[in-house]
Order: sequence, then C-alpha cells, then structure tokens
Amino acid sequence: MRLTSLQRQFLWPADVPLVELRSWISQQLAPEGDVLRWALTEVRPAPDGGRTIQVEAVISA
Repeated sequence: MRLTSLQRQFLWPADVPLVELRSWISQQLAPEGDVLRWALTEVRPAPDGGRTIQVEAVISA
C-alpha cells in the first residue's frame, strides 16, 4: 500500500449546503484513490462571490 499526501483547492458550489459538504468533498477526492483521512484547512471568498476551500488528504493509491 502506497500512501500519498494531497492538497487540493475546490470551488464550493452554491448549491451544496454546509450539511452536505463532507459528502461532496469525499466525492471530489474519490478519483484520487482510497481516502484515509482529509481535513478542510481553509475557506476563502472567491472573486465571483462564491467560496474556495482547501483540503488536505491522505490517500492510498
């Protein structure tokens, strides 16, 4: 098993409420491999009025 550390930024869609954010982030990370753990490390306003989030994760690939 090979572990990889990732850092990704995503645009948080306006139609994804906070209560569904955990599931949405997991879906975004799934193509990278088996997600062992992840953390939301930053939320910033985007220039277009949306929000950008930064996620750090450890995956098994």
